[in-house]
Amino acid sequence: MTEDIRHHSTRVKRRRRHKSSVTNINIFALSPGAEGAISETELPAQVAQASGQVEDEEFFGAVVSSELLERRAKRLEKQEQEIRERTFDLERREAELEEREARFEADMYLREDEIEVRERELAELEARLGQKETDLGSFVARVQGGLLADAG
Repeated sequence: MTEDIRHHSTRVKRRRRHKSSVTNINIFALSPGAEGAISETELPAQVAQASGQVEDEEFFGAVVSSELLERRAKRLEKQEQEIRERTFDLERREAELEEREARFEADMYLREDEIEVRERELAELEARLGQKETDLGSFVARVQGGLLADAG
């Protein structure tokens, strides 16, 4: 068991190799005047030298081609169109949801009104039933009183 712990601790202590950043790779691939392979150590020096010699506009003009800009513009336009479509779809769904919610709310109010009407009708029927029970009780008492008077 202690071997497992030691093995695990050595595994945890290992570190990943440092990878060069994407920026360095892009500069390497797009650096102007790159005739041969440039090592990563020479790259920052060459970039500093290039930026000192060439103005920003010229440097970026050489690095970014018109084809690249056109592809990016088309991709951006396509993404914007997709976003517009998604936004339209989302707005349509929200409108449908609001409409459905309004219908449910209206149905709920109608049902509440219907329940209130039924409750009033039931209250009236209960009152009539109570009155009839009272009338029936007094009638029975009179009949029983009349029968007792006739029998006695």
